[in-house]
Amino acid sequence: MARDANLNSHVQETLSRQVKAFRAEAGMTQQALAEGCGIYRTYLSRIESGDANPSIGVLIALANTLNIELYKFFIE
Repeated sequence: MARDANLNSHVQETLSRQVKAFRAEAGMTQQALAEGCGIYRTYLSRIESGDANPSIGVLIALANTLNIELYKFFIE
């Protein structure tokens, strides 16, 4: 059970770091990315800080808006 929690934590940390990095690379503000995805800026902030677990639909919207492949969020 602890191994699963550590893996989940690692995946969430990687995801949050990558979303923020790709957003910065695209030169987008949190507000612009959130609007492009149809989510609230505060929710995006929580995703980037690792405090929220986005659904697959939100992840797809983020990837599409950032013009990247979905899997890249999970690669360090």
